[in-house]
Amino acid sequence: MKFSIKNLLGISTILIIVFASSTFSQSLSVNADFVSRYIWRGIDLGANTPSLQPNVKLTTGGFAAGFWGAYAFANENALEEIDIYASYSFALSESGSLSLGFTDYTNPNSGTKIGNIHNHNDEEGPGAHFIELNVGYTGPESFPISLSFNSFLYNVANNPIYFQVGYVTSVEDVGLSFFVGGTPGEDSGYYGVTDFSIINVGFTATRGIKISDSFSIPIFGSVILNPASENLFYVLGFSL
Repeated sequence: MKFSIKNLLGISTILIIVFASSTFSQSLSVNADFVSRYIWRGIDLGANTPSLQPNVKLTTGGFAAGFWGAYAFANENALEEIDIYASYSFALSESGSLSLGFTDYTNPNSGTKIGNIHNHNDEEGPGAHFIELNVGYTGPESFPISLSFNSFLYNVANNPIYFQVGYVTSVEDVGLSFFVGGTPGEDSGYYGVTDFSIINVGFTATRGIKISDSFSIPIFGSVILNPASENLFYVLGFSL
């Protein structure tokens, strides 16, 4: 049987369903972020409007799978997003962990039906699914650095690549996450550039606001610079 993207999507869906049925009672999280703007890899994808971003995640051991979404509040023409993702994390003794996974990006209000699995170069036009490979490394507590490599494998011309380096620390009760991300660039300019460029530099500060003795709400603020496009973003948000 010839392997295709349809096979991949079918297998992925079956794995997630089997995983959910076998671990539903063990580890299921449901949460949502509300952010002032949806900035993805140094690019505004939310039409400069607030965004609600729900997430349903199932985990067991090193395996995780779920659904993530983004919905703009004030602009009905802003692109909606639903992502299906799955990954497996491998512990490296005391040296941190490695992860391998994929993300299937879809845009429900783009006019392309979810069952359309055409590639970007199909004579009938691109399909609804944009498949990306995700590889990551997370360092131990003594060396809290993270590395990620992401490459589109299907339905995006030239298979654009994005990479990022991160570092986490804290100051008193405020968590700080610093990041620098870039791309080698390619002819289509998927990330807005055609050659090697840094496109996503900044930090996120997070703090919990205590509501009661047993409940607090995390709030966060991010300052994000895209040096290639010379855009600066400030994002505020909270999680529920």
